[in-house]
Amino acid sequence: MFDQTGKTMIITGGAGGNGLAIVRMALELGMNVAFMSSYHGKAQGAVAKMDPKYADRVIGYAQNPQARLEENIACDPDLYHPDTTQEDVLEWIAARFGGIDVVVNGSGGHDRHNFDQTDKAIWHHSMEVMEGAFFNTKLALPYLKRSRAPRVINLTTCDGKCGGWYPNPSFAAARGGLVSLTYEMARELGPLGITVNCVLAGHIEGDVPEEDTLPDDMRADLLRRTPLGRLGVPEDVAGAVNFLASDEASFITGAVIDVNGGLITG
Repeated sequence: MFDQTGKTMIITGGAGGNGLAIVRMALELGMNVAFMSSYHGKAQGAVAKMDPKYADRVIGYAQNPQARLEENIACDPDLYHPDTTQEDVLEWIAARFGGIDVVVNGSGGHDRHNFDQTDKAIWHHSMEVMEGAFFNTKLALPYLKRSRAPRVINLTTCDGKCGGWYPNPSFAAARGGLVSLTYEMARELGPLGITVNCVLAGHIEGDVPEEDTLPDDMRADLLRRTPLGRLGVPEDVAGAVNFLASDEASFITGAVIDVNGGLITG
């Protein structure tokens, strides 16, 4: 296994099945981890799901305190104030662990809407996936520049390459945009020694909302079409992400890694 002792990972979207598996593996490998969630209570809920033996190496905060300020202040009035920003949160993390080395942009869940249902509000909401990944990375850049092994990993779904199981044009477009953003960031941040890669997950059982649970006939068809003969589990995604975070992946950048059992290639 890779030795990640002393490194610090921040992860958005870490409260889902994939995110929790990524964090558990990172902690096992020696990392410090900070959950950055939509609000403080959700981040603390994710922290509570970790093994207590890692209590000194895992923390959780609201990613953008201003977005749900009243809720954050209600969760922890000693920590959050009307002028608390995402920059403050990153400073808290860096002060606690001595820096930030790995940024995992994993946020992205939202309701699915087909072509007819999609309006401008839904479209703009979907595009927040790219906005969040870009600005989360940009704000963490001062810390990544000081890291000896800085990594950015964008985590999304194979919808960005082929559409998805459910008609959803804005969802697919946003995921495809995140792939393109990965390519661009890899070129621009590479001269700074920062690698930027993307993991495209297929249908991962244990990381889907109730509305995306496959009917039995669709699941059987999916299994027949998957060369490896099984559906994914969150640990499959965690392995890819933690490899890209490792020293062993130091010469990999601008890569898009499919984690789908061979269902979608090319």
